Amino acid sequence: MTSLNSGVAFGLMPETPRQGGYGPVTSKAWSQGDYLHPAAAWGAALSVGEVLVKSQRPVSGALAMFTMNHPIKGFDCPGCAWPDDQKGLKLDICENGMKHVTWEMTHKRVGSGFFSKHTVSELSTWTDFDLENAGRLTEPMVYDPETDRYAPISWDDAFALIGEELRALESPDEATFYTSGRLSNESSFLYQLMIREYGTNNMPDCSNMCHEASGRALTASIGSGKGTTMVDDWEQTDLLFLLGVNAASNAPRMLTALSDAVKNGAQVVHVNPLIEAASRRTTVPHDFVDMALFKTHETGTLDLQVRPGGDMALMRAIAKVVFEAAETDPSALDADFIAEHTTGLDAIARSLRRRPGPSWWNRRA
Repeated sequence: MTSLNSGVAFGLMPETPRQGGYGPVTSKAWSQGDYLHPAAAWGAALSVGEVLVKSQRPVSGALAMFTMNHPIKGFDCPGCAWPDDQKGLKLDICENGMKHVTWEMTHKRVGSGFFSKHTVSELSTWTDFDLENAGRLTEPMVYDPETDRYAPISWDDAFALIGEELRALESPDEATFYTSGRLSNESSFLYQLMIREYGTNNMPDCSNMCHEASGRALTASIGSGKGTTMVDDWEQTDLLFLLGVNAASNAPRMLTALSDAVKNGAQVVHVNPLIEAASRRTTVPHDFVDMALFKTHETGTLDLQVRPGGDMALMRAIAKVVFEAAETDPSALDADFIAEHTTGLDAIARSLRRRPGPSWWNRRA
C-alpha cells in the first residue's frame, strides 16, 4: 500500500505527457494537495465564530450548537443528512450546518413593503444567497400577475384559495404536494396526513427530487436506491473506498467516522483527481483535548487520483484483479454471498476477461 499523501495518479494518457480526462490540455503535475493544515480543527472553529458574528446571533447561535443533532434533547441540522446515532456526542456540527441554523434565527423580515418594491421578474435574477439574505416571510403571500408582484393575503383567504383549487380537480391524483428538507419532521408528518386524507400519495419530497436519477441508477445496478451499508459497518471494515465526495466540503461530519476507521486499522482510500484536506488529517472540534493539544488524526491511507470520469474504469480494474485472484484463491470471492444475493456474475466475469489489463496496471506503483 502506498504511504499516506504520496498519491497514485491513475489514468495518465501514455501517448502524451498530459493528464487524462476531457478538461483543458495541461502538462502540469497532478494535485498533491497545497493545503497542508488538518481538516476542521481551529480553522473550522474560527469560521463558525465568524458565521455567528455576521449573523448577529453570537449567543443564541452558540447555544444552538449544543442541541443541534443531539440524539435526545436536540434537533436535526436543517442542512445535512448525516446520521445522528453517535450517542453522547457533543458539538456534532459543521460550518454549513451553523449557517443554516443562523439563517433560521435571522432577525431580518420580508413583508409586503419588500414585495411592493421588487417584481417577481426582478427577484428571479437575484442569487440564492441574496434571496435568503433578504429575510423570513411574515405573512401569506399570493402572486398578482397584473403587477408581477406578491401581495399579502390573510390566512383564511389563503386556505380558501388552496381549497378552491383542490376541489376543482377531477381527481386528487392530479395534484402533487412538494415539501422541502427545511421542513421539520413534525410539520412533514401533519402535511402528509392532510394529503392522504385528501386522497392521494403524490407527495415527492426533496430526497425524491434531488436523488431520483441516482436512486434509479442505484436500483438498476445494486438493487437499492440508497446505500447498502450503515455507519456502524465502517467500524468493522478492513477497506473503505470514498468516491465522488470531498468530505471536508460536502460532509464534514464524516471526518470523525473516517478518523475512527483509520484508528481501527482500516485502509481508507480516497478516489479523487484532487488531494483534498479530508483525505489527510483532521482534528474534530468536539474532541476538546485534541483541540487544546493541536493533535491530529489520519483520515486516509491512500490518495488514488484517477482522471475525471475514470471511476467506472477503476472499479472494473479492481473487479478484474479480484476475478483473476479467485482463479487460484477461492477465498478471494464470497461464494455463499454471491449465490444467495447476486445474479449475472458469470456475465460480468466473461466481460472482464475479454478486457486487457489497463496500461497503468502493468506499471503500477
